[in-house]
Amino acid sequence: MAYQFKLQVPISKELNEKLKVKVAEVGLNSVNDIVRMFLHDFVNGKLGLSFVPLQPELMLAEGEELDKLIEAAHRDYEQGKTKTLDLSKSIHEQLMSD
Repeated sequence: MAYQFKLQVPISKELNEKLKVKVAEVGLNSVNDIVRMFLHDFVNGKLGLSFVPLQPELMLAEGEELDKLIEAAHRDYEQGKTKTLDLSKSIHEQLMSD
């Protein structure tokens, strides 16, 4: 397959090393493979992306308290209370219209 475009994403050395380990764990050959898979699934609608407001209590929660917060977040998601961005449209306009 002839590639027409290259994507260059600067990442830290530490992140690159962690990625290499993780990629090897799942049986892929390179970090590029995981990026290609992510992009392919994303543009073909097999992978979604959503944003939720960061709540300070999430950073302090542990154990049972964290489990309750996760359950509440999952309920909100199931009830359609979270927002999903359509990345085929302008993200800026979607965020500003909210």
